Amino acid sequence: MYTTSIVANNASNAPLRELNAHASKAVNLVSEIVYDPQNPFTLHLLMPFLQQLGQQERWQLWLSPERRLNRHWISRLGLSERKSVSLRTASIQESVQTLEKALRSGNFSSVTAWLPALSVEDRQRLDLAAEEGDCYCFILQPMATYRNNISHDIFGNHWH
Repeated sequence: MYTTSIVANNASNAPLRELNAHASKAVNLVSEIVYDPQNPFTLHLLMPFLQQLGQQERWQLWLSPERRLNRHWISRLGLSERKSVSLRTASIQESVQTLEKALRSGNFSSVTAWLPALSVEDRQRLDLAAEEGDCYCFILQPMATYRNNISHDIFGNHWH
């Protein structure tokens, strides 16, 4: 969280004014969302925002360490299949690395990933990468009791 402070207007406080100006412009582009896979309503709350981001020329990336997204699900939500990329990653660490590269690239308007809670260091790296690439990132975290039973409607075995 960024805070601003009142600084007297003199030359000795110039660095503080610059820091406060940067802090007031900073936007939190990475959001971690915990949801219940048995009640996917939380995911539907993101849809208007994802649909708006889908109007940009850039792509939308979906990362999952389990399975690729179901293309029909993407279409039913009103998102462009032609501008959506779904990747299955081999491990959580690979997901975080891929996520960081994608955010930094500037090629995506949004990146949505299914991951467990992030370390402070990973979160800081992703925040910086999202800011550099001007990309929104949604990290979806299924509640622990349902982690192995993610909705079958969202995922499929093949990108079809």
